[in-house]
Amino acid sequence: MLIPYTKSQGHWPEIERIYLESFPAEERRPADDLRHRAESPAEPLKVFVVFNGNDMAGFISYWEFSDFVYVEHFAVDSSVRGSGIGSRALNEFVNNFNKPVVLEVEPPEANDMAMRRIKFYTRTGFRIVEDFDYVQPPYGPGLPSVPLLLMTTDRHAIRARSVAEVLHREVYGVCSMD
Repeated sequence: MLIPYTKSQGHWPEIERIYLESFPAEERRPADDLRHRAESPAEPLKVFVVFNGNDMAGFISYWEFSDFVYVEHFAVDSSVRGSGIGSRALNEFVNNFNKPVVLEVEPPEANDMAMRRIKFYTRTGFRIVEDFDYVQPPYGPGLPSVPLLLMTTDRHAIRARSVAEVLHREVYGVCSMD
């Protein structure tokens, strides 16, 4: 169901379509930057392609750090949402790593979809990191910072501030959280 993305697969147009449809501009890097990183073996960002049988159904972009794995983006095609493919893919992804998996999500009061996402991630074993104010730095010039929540598969194995510092430095290229 999950296959590491390679340039030779020819799935990029489908990944880009799902990416652009699934995330607002302030919550994504430019699509050409994502593609460059995904296709460069030297880059720390990696992508798994999600398959439903023989059909490409979504993707997971992620960063593996020494103490945790960070899911930057996870999306399935709108035509298969609600079919269980997302839960199966996320469970398979988490089982590929012997360390906590962390992701960002909008707070429940942001909108109805945010609450649905939190419930989905909770059903697949993630828990909100409580009592920690997290802000996603802007992905680029002119884009806003976004107040989000961190969720993880193991709240006790991570230190939220350390995770946030790694994300800000490595993923967003920001030197300080202050």
